[in-house]
Amino acid sequence: METQDKLDLTVGACIVFDDKVLLMLHTKLDKWLFPGGHIELNESPDKAIVREVKEETGLDLKLLQYSDIEVERGQDELEKLAIPFHANVHNVGDHDHYCLYYLATVKDDDFIRNNESKDIKWLTREEVLVLDNVPNSVRSMAVKAFDLLKK
Repeated sequence: METQDKLDLTVGACIVFDDKVLLMLHTKLDKWLFPGGHIELNESPDKAIVREVKEETGLDLKLLQYSDIEVERGQDELEKLAIPFHANVHNVGDHDHYCLYYLATVKDDDFIRNNESKDIKWLTREEVLVLDNVPNSVRSMAVKAFDLLKK
């Protein structure tokens, strides 16, 4: 796969709640994807994914994976950020995305849908495995998330 000349920094959230994962049928790409989007100027990836999930689903995100290294907060570390669950470069037609994926959860499963998606669904592991139009990377991340959170 050849990379494009334009590379945007993006984030995605693999959100697991009550043994289900949230996927959106993306309006432009017609694929089932995790919620997410572009990191804005002067925005940390953590803030970007929380904002994007809120805009796309109305859900309040809780990121799950952080380093266990203890550092006194101060001059050399202003904020501890979540550790990405996965990262990749993928093509979205006219350009590429460098995407940091985060493992996350929410307090409840009551989402809203905006115009960036044709549909949104909470899916079980079994449903993710048989759903059409799911990129292999998304399917693999969802399965890995189920496995990690069962431990």
